[in-house]
Amino acid sequence: MPEAVKRAVHKVRGGGIGSYVDIDLSRCLCAGYQSLLRSCLKHAIGAQLLPKRLPPLFSAGGKCKLIQEKESGQFKFCEDGLVLAPGLVVERSPQGPMLDPSRRGSLWALHYTSTATEKPYPLKLTNFPINADFHPLGMELTPRDSAGTSRLLVINHRRQNTTIEVFRIHLESHSVSLAYETTLTHASFVAPNAIAAISPTQFFLSHDHYFTRRMAWPWNKILPPLETFLALPLSRVDLVSFETRSGTPKGVRNVQTVARNIAFANGVAVSDDGSTLAIASTTRAQVQLYSKDETSIRFVTSVRVPFSVDNIAFAGDELLTAGHPYLPEFMALVKRKSNRAPSYVSAIAPSLQAGLGKSWLTRVSAGANVTTRFMSDGSFLGTSSGAFADLEMQTMFVVALYGSGVAKCGPPELDRFAMTASWISISNIEAVARGAHQN
Repeated sequence: MPEAVKRAVHKVRGGGIGSYVDIDLSRCLCAGYQSLLRSCLKHAIGAQLLPKRLPPLFSAGGKCKLIQEKESGQFKFCEDGLVLAPGLVVERSPQGPMLDPSRRGSLWALHYTSTATEKPYPLKLTNFPINADFHPLGMELTPRDSAGTSRLLVINHRRQNTTIEVFRIHLESHSVSLAYETTLTHASFVAPNAIAAISPTQFFLSHDHYFTRRMAWPWNKILPPLETFLALPLSRVDLVSFETRSGTPKGVRNVQTVARNIAFANGVAVSDDGSTLAIASTTRAQVQLYSKDETSIRFVTSVRVPFSVDNIAFAGDELLTAGHPYLPEFMALVKRKSNRAPSYVSAIAPSLQAGLGKSWLTRVSAGANVTTRFMSDGSFLGTSSGAFADLEMQTMFVVALYGSGVAKCGPPELDRFAMTASWISISNIEAVARGAHQN
């Protein structure tokens, strides 16, 4: 048995950034199981393993349209997305390191308005090394630096290791292009899943598993699925800082673990007011909320959702959460024993009477509303894995890990969303095929 299984000593956040205390893994697991059995097991089973009555097509409080690209058939399996600038989407093709390492994934763009949508097109990765693997999963747009430059950070699951690719974004009147700048590497990049940028040179990075597919056989076949199935609280979120020289990214400067002991840490997001770090715990069917300031990250509360939550994104005063409401049907689709699986999107928001004028975390801790934003039995759009919105055009997009295309939904339910009118998204079919986003 590998040493990592016998004993794993974790550095867990103590007082402030850089303060840690060692905890034995066996004690951590016992505490995690006790908490799970007492307060989470019943909810996790109901949210993920019990069938739900869902509409035959979809229910979203408004009209939805399925956006597809039928000529090449490659605009599908969209894993997540984000708003970039008026009218843009980017997605990855389904090839991955566990299916066909030699074939690259790709990023796609989509321009749209509130009433019209143009055909998606693939983006050229200018100057990206021609022989390098490119199998993207999560991605994030950084805030603009002092020179007004914004960058796209993309998790790249290469054959031998996982990296963060950095691209400079060039926006023109009706097009977008990406220019490769550098590759960020670090020994801690073990199982990256999602990114949330907080400055031009800092971002939160979730790691969805402790045990990964890159372990030696037979442990790589046993331990990662076991960690998922038992909802072991072994994953984490790191704060990553990287250096720049003359305005160009150069390399990782520092990595600090800010949240630990999470069961399948998946999507991450930071509230608009900067007060809250939200982390999706997939196998617990909940979103964990942490207070965030300049010196510390501290767990405050968690909010349960009625499905296995995947990616999350703030939209004004709401946190959009998307995921999979019935895992048996989802796994049947993964194993090609079914041709569809259901979708579910919920929004977490503070209660209307809860402390207006205070931080988002303070208000949602005083009272949270969880409302349905989109549901489908899978016949319209299945396997929802992300949702994000745009108030300016009153539009929400729902992306699907195993779906063909993306759903574009209009008002009336979205009148509180506040974002711009373009988004970038990544598809990743092999993430599930290789074991629910495991390396």
